[in-house]
Amino acid sequence: MIPQIPQPDPMALPAPGWLLWALLLLTFFLHLVPMNLVLGGSILGAIARARARRDDRPHDAALAHLVVKAMPVLISATVTMGVAALLFLQVLYGRVIFPSAIVMGWWWLAVIGLLILAYYAAYLLAFREHSLGGVGTILAWLIAALTGLIALIYGNNMTLMLKPQEMVARYAADGRGLQLNLLDPTLFPRHLHMLIGAIAVGGLAVAVVGVVRRRAAPEFSAWAIRYGALVCGLATCLNIFTGLWWLAALPQEVLLQFMRGGFGMVGVLLLGILLTLAAAGHLVLASAGRRAAVNVTAGAGAMLAGLAMMLLTRDSVRTATLGLAGFQPVTWVAPQWGPIVIFAVLLVAALATVAWMVRALAVGRGAEGAKS
Repeated sequence: MIPQIPQPDPMALPAPGWLLWALLLLTFFLHLVPMNLVLGGSILGAIARARARRDDRPHDAALAHLVVKAMPVLISATVTMGVAALLFLQVLYGRVIFPSAIVMGWWWLAVIGLLILAYYAAYLLAFREHSLGGVGTILAWLIAALTGLIALIYGNNMTLMLKPQEMVARYAADGRGLQLNLLDPTLFPRHLHMLIGAIAVGGLAVAVVGVVRRRAAPEFSAWAIRYGALVCGLATCLNIFTGLWWLAALPQEVLLQFMRGGFGMVGVLLLGILLTLAAAGHLVLASAGRRAAVNVTAGAGAMLAGLAMMLLTRDSVRTATLGLAGFQPVTWVAPQWGPIVIFAVLLVAALATVAWMVRALAVGRGAEGAKS
């Protein structure tokens, strides 16, 4: 009989399990923020570029310009942090994520080509923005479509890895690597939740840029705060329902296992909902012009905290699902502290560099775009 879950490799974990788990969540959170900015920002940027065709909408043109200049940096940050998260994921869950990647192998490998295509489109748009004309709008929508497709492929793998028995049956039926997990009832509410959440984070970023640029471009700043806060607030409220849909689509035994986790699991979920609702409330107030800078700052803090709580909820659901499938984590540990310390130092340096680049784009390039 073929085992549903492969036996652990005869290799010890390079660090304690709790540390690898914490680094997985940290790096995934650091990947999640720029990833949302790429996906949601590309959608908002494409809409702004389409709206900017009219001469009476200079602020849309300034926003489209800002998104164009920021996109290559954000894609780089997304890929860098995503690689780190995948490394920790494969250490902890390699016995299930690799088989699921094999079942959908050609789709999984296609992510590389799709990402390169999106990267080239972003750089072409950044370097030739004003000479592309209508092609620029097509490229903007192409970037949004490609990033959305990549997210859908990742969602297929992350949901398929939770069903070892189905992976065995699928591979036995067809081992060509062409299968997706499209019939999973959780896939589309999960993807829709991520997509609307990305738009909310993109709107939040627009509002934050407006706060940063209050002195340099007051008219654009007021518009960006109002527009970004409104988009973020509305998308966040809508996303509460898609999140509940995703939760309701979980298998009954997984949902019961999650609920049996006590206040720890359910409390984190409720706290995440309350934090995102608080963020939406602050941003609605900001869109109405009430202490805009304070409310945008408070909304951004609540949104990031809410994302962290949702990340913990997602991890709890994954743990419960794999536990019911019989997955047992590796417990043999032989720490390698040297590489861990080097990773920590380089991570801090990378974050500082990306933060400086994003700030330079928001302040410097944004001013250039607002004046043009």
